[in-house]
Amino acid sequence: MLKAGQIVKLSDNKEYIVINRMDIHSINYVYLMTTSKPLEIVIATEKEKDGKVVLKEIKDNDELDYVLSQIAFSKDNN
Repeated sequence: MLKAGQIVKLSDNKEYIVINRMDIHSINYVYLMTTSKPLEIVIATEKEKDGKVVLKEIKDNDELDYVLSQIAFSKDNN
């Protein structure tokens, strides 16, 4: 699984750094940001399939809002 600070290259051919990761209801989420400008942010689910890490970008607005609120909540408690 990915770790904070790790660099990954996605299918859009851009490099992203793992900013944060969180397990919410047994689903692994990763918070990614591009390593070059213009900065882009991606929230994705992370799964392991056949020994490879598979990331799927969150497109559903309700799920995205919930995950972002949980990330913000966890940072407030730290």
